[in-house]
Amino acid sequence: MIIILGLLILCVSGQNEVKVSFNELESPVSNIYWCGSSVVFTKDDETIEQTHQESRKVLFILTDKGKIWRSADYGTTWLDETKSWEKMEPENKQLQFESIHISPADSRVIFFFGSNGISYKSKNCGRTYTRFTHSEDLYDFKLNKMDSQWIMAFKDKPCGKNDINCKDFYKKSIYVTEDGGETWKSALNYVRDAAWDKLLQYQLIPDQRIIVCHMKEGKSVISYSDDYFATVQTMQENALGFFQTSHYIFVLTTGEDGETGYELLIAPAYLDKFSPQPVQLPIPLNQHTFTILDTSEGQIFLSVSHKEENQRLTNVYVSDFRGFKFTLSLLHNVRSLDTGNCDFERMLGMEGVYVSNVFDHQEVEKSKSRSSITPATLELYKKTFISYDRGGQWHPLKAPEVDSKGDEIQCSGDCSLHLKGRTEANQNPLYSSQNAPGLSIGVGNTGLYLTQKDHEVNTYLTRDGGHEWFEIRKGSHMYEIGDRGGLIVMGQDDKPINQIIYSWDQGFSWEEVKIGQKEFEIQNIVTEPSNMEQKFIVYGQSRSQENQLKGYVVALNFQTLHQRVCSGAWDPTMPESDYEFWIPKNFESGKCLFGRKIKYIRRKREAKCFNQEEIDKKFFIETCPCIEDDWECDFGFYRKIEGGPCVPIADKFEEDDTPDLLKPPVNCKQTYMKTQGYRKVSGDYCQGGIDLSPIETPCPNTQTNSTSLNNTEIPINDIKQPTISKPQINNSSTQLNSSKQNSYLWYVVAFLGAVILILFFKDKIINLFSPKPPKKPQSYMGKGNYEQLKLFSGNDDDDEAGL
Repeated sequence: MIIILGLLILCVSGQNEVKVSFNELESPVSNIYWCGSSVVFTKDDETIEQTHQESRKVLFILTDKGKIWRSADYGTTWLDETKSWEKMEPENKQLQFESIHISPADSRVIFFFGSNGISYKSKNCGRTYTRFTHSEDLYDFKLNKMDSQWIMAFKDKPCGKNDINCKDFYKKSIYVTEDGGETWKSALNYVRDAAWDKLLQYQLIPDQRIIVCHMKEGKSVISYSDDYFATVQTMQENALGFFQTSHYIFVLTTGEDGETGYELLIAPAYLDKFSPQPVQLPIPLNQHTFTILDTSEGQIFLSVSHKEENQRLTNVYVSDFRGFKFTLSLLHNVRSLDTGNCDFERMLGMEGVYVSNVFDHQEVEKSKSRSSITPATLELYKKTFISYDRGGQWHPLKAPEVDSKGDEIQCSGDCSLHLKGRTEANQNPLYSSQNAPGLSIGVGNTGLYLTQKDHEVNTYLTRDGGHEWFEIRKGSHMYEIGDRGGLIVMGQDDKPINQIIYSWDQGFSWEEVKIGQKEFEIQNIVTEPSNMEQKFIVYGQSRSQENQLKGYVVALNFQTLHQRVCSGAWDPTMPESDYEFWIPKNFESGKCLFGRKIKYIRRKREAKCFNQEEIDKKFFIETCPCIEDDWECDFGFYRKIEGGPCVPIADKFEEDDTPDLLKPPVNCKQTYMKTQGYRKVSGDYCQGGIDLSPIETPCPNTQTNSTSLNNTEIPINDIKQPTISKPQINNSSTQLNSSKQNSYLWYVVAFLGAVILILFFKDKIINLFSPKPPKKPQSYMGKGNYEQLKLFSGNDDDDEAGL
């Protein structure tokens, strides 16, 4: 009876509101971290689930002044951990911290590295701490994903006289520890950059493997070591940098003299079989700057700024399914001179959808003819395009018909919607969530070009993968998506505010929440990286009366609204269901993407309820016949931004050494495979329909010399992607002679023998190629769509090749 009465009092006392908790910090927030996670991993052939529910609520903040704050109740209250640690220091020594790192091997293990050689660590998200000391010179700490106590760091080392290995940018030394920072040992000198192998989780890869760019006998090389450089395996000479993903490793090289240009090599990520191939680009210009835009969907998107062009202009290339041959996807992509980032975003939760900003081609050509390409000129001519086929074709964004107040938007002809990208300073770029397919939010404007005036931008939303956009609010906002797309929280970021708005119906209607008495500038709105929570953190800054910059953190808990839980996910066709089926479409509104028809289950826009379903929301319907969207331009061909067929790239770039890929190979014998200018989009599953693959063509009677790159006969299997087809049944009867029957009998015997051997050694084979169990659970990833990686910029004065 007492418990029931207590619940009634809770409901009556105004708890049916958003719970707001306001806290002030000594300085603005530098970064925020979630400690702990829920994972499932395999250990000793047994699946074990470890859920750290209490750890998931632990947050840490690193402030601009190097202070550490901790919250064990999702931001409701914060404790100044630095002040507590300083009380235990001799003479109350002041502490300042440079970085926080959560172990990828165990998300409960967290390190706080101090700038004065005094650091702290915790194995339980801050319930207890261990103090440890190290050299003040150590920096750039990198944690091993297999053991939470293994860390790599760097220290700068002065050069000795006549030291051929001690050159600019190679003055780092690698230090390693295997006891969580208690003791460190030197591993390698003359280093430019180093990283743990990205494939450490696999059985074939030793847990200690480190990849490094360093000087060896006066040359810059890429090497790896499995024993902290007691032994070293050299992979590539004359190398300036590297970057490894889970599938590829990229290596930047230069000539023997270091002045003959740069070349980007690519190889499978497994280093023991390192056999790099040069990236083949169709434009024979001197490549200058490379930025890896995306590798998540089997293809590589690569931004290249050619040396003859303004460094703010880049071309985007997309690889074939093997990752070596690149075709031109997009001209004049917008690139930042400060960060190297490009306005190029993948729409998370959607397959093959990308949004990019480009400089208007006609205006760029006019500027080139006047030899006056200036940043100020280019900024006036930025436009936004979207691709539904992994960069095969690009289209303008359709402008909304009405604004957020219901008034008609005058936008026709070349008028379209344009969104700000990551090259814009202090702006939120296009944002999407893996757990909310089709939903994206961005800031921009309608018109001919992207405006440079802050007061002319508004906030827009799409819920169908970019086909239809809605203006959901006037002005520029920070935003975050929670509750698997069911809850959106926003705050205006172009002026100080003391309230935020939220929506249950993806922008149809909004409600306001006051978040404090004092107005402040919002820096960001975040939620747990899974985007499945109904709790958010808003943080920002403001100057005090003493002209000191203060930090503010506001926790928002929407669970106290006591909204009902969504129902009906098991059958979205029911009228009373809160869910619906949604089928993504291509640009022409066809329901096939990459040769398949897929449907999702998602919450209806008008359903105001908590979306707590953890079901698999993606379902395969059927395979589709091939259409033109299933084909992209082949190597050596390109398509204009306005659309149209793929044409030889030599028509655009009039270079003497631009290859003519329509010519037969030099040593043509009988027939060769002649390209139609197209290749199948990587990962496309279409069958039948339009066939734009190479055509078998008779060789000409007279052979002519050719400067074509296609100088050898290419087998058809090298052009087409592998396909799986059903075995055909031949109804006609055939006779087998006795010798053929015996031959087939031996094949059957050999096959059965192979099967027996495989079954006998099954466990060893599986263990050889299966992932190793991490020694501790994996940690959560941070907020954000993904990170772009700059391999090299020859425009930089320091010749920096780091990532």
